[in-house]
Amino acid sequence: MIPKRAKITRFLAHQLPNKPAIYLYLLLASIVSVVAIITFLELANSAQHLFKDLNTSLPYLSLLLTPAVFATIVYLDQKTPEFIGGSGVPQLIAATDSRNKKIRPLLLSFKIAISKLLLVSFAVLGGASVSFGGPSVHIGGSIFYHFFHKTQLKKKLFINGIIAMGGSVGLIVAFNAPIAGFLFAFEEIGRHLKKQALILIAIVVLFSYLLASLYHGDAPYLGKVNHLYFDIINLWQLTPLVLISSLLGAIFAKLALTLITRFVFIKNSKVIIFAIICGLIVGTINSINADTSGSGEKELLILLSGESLGYEFIVAKFAASLASFASTIAGGLFMTSLTIGGAIGAEMSSFYQQVDLQTLVLFGMISYLSAVIRTPLTATFLVLEMTGSMDLILPGLIVAFVASYISKQISKQPIYEALADNYLKATR
Repeated sequence: MIPKRAKITRFLAHQLPNKPAIYLYLLLASIVSVVAIITFLELANSAQHLFKDLNTSLPYLSLLLTPAVFATIVYLDQKTPEFIGGSGVPQLIAATDSRNKKIRPLLLSFKIAISKLLLVSFAVLGGASVSFGGPSVHIGGSIFYHFFHKTQLKKKLFINGIIAMGGSVGLIVAFNAPIAGFLFAFEEIGRHLKKQALILIAIVVLFSYLLASLYHGDAPYLGKVNHLYFDIINLWQLTPLVLISSLLGAIFAKLALTLITRFVFIKNSKVIIFAIICGLIVGTINSINADTSGSGEKELLILLSGESLGYEFIVAKFAASLASFASTIAGGLFMTSLTIGGAIGAEMSSFYQQVDLQTLVLFGMISYLSAVIRTPLTATFLVLEMTGSMDLILPGLIVAFVASYISKQISKQPIYEALADNYLKATR
């Protein structure tokens, strides 16, 4: 019989590397990632504010600017062997797959991190409806993978673990959500990790969160939404909201995946033409309603303050986000999805007499995001951490898992996982 102490020692040896230099490289990777992602967020936020200011005074400028920016980004992406476009999450998932190890430098590198930072900022400067969470994940994963080469680790669990660490750091810095970042490492990026590198990832997540707190402070990312309570006994009342937001999220994912699979992995003029068409759609929407451009953070804060933005905003943001993502320009889904889900909750508040608008906004955010990306744990904790509403954890989890189940009935494979498979197929 193996002594208990020996079992603990063996477990830690499996979880943690024994070379001190490795911890130094992970420390450096964390610091560089946090600084790079903060720089990216500042640049991207400035770019989207500049576009909104320009679009307010020159609303028809978007009809020319947005298609030109979309075409330029896709053209530049087509001219490089690396896969820079899209959200970045599928790239990390594909990089953890052992079936095609040679693809990793095409998905993750320091060059890709810099390119992603610049191209996403350029995209929102042109009026794209994209968010910054996925690109932050890609930047973090790329930087950690760059430092991985310095560690000279050969074990599969540490390769995948380091990639997952970088993605976690990206989500944590982007949204100041440490629990969601940790869960995302296993629920989405590290599907092959299981319990491997659990302790090491937790250590890196904690350290990176402390660094990110110097930037975000202690307050939740979207501010604390106080005094929210929902009796789980009344959960059935949310059925219409969860059903509608889940169906719309699932339809979004299905349409985006269909369009991207058809256009993204071919290198010819059709991709550029498709990007121009998508840019024209987004540009036309922006010329009518500038609120649909950018990540949607400003609009989400309006929703959380107790106001609604109208059904037309939901339609416009849905269409602009779909066209932006499907065009394969660099940009993510997290915040745009949260904004659409929140807007659905706000508009449906008129049908609920006993539930306040803010609570419906949060449940709309959870159900729509969970339906789009099919990671219910991440979706729930991300929304509740961003709003300081952890009292809603139990009903939030139920809503998220129901939304994920509904989405699965429409599309069998999650969008990020399906796109990751396409990256693997494209390089065989």
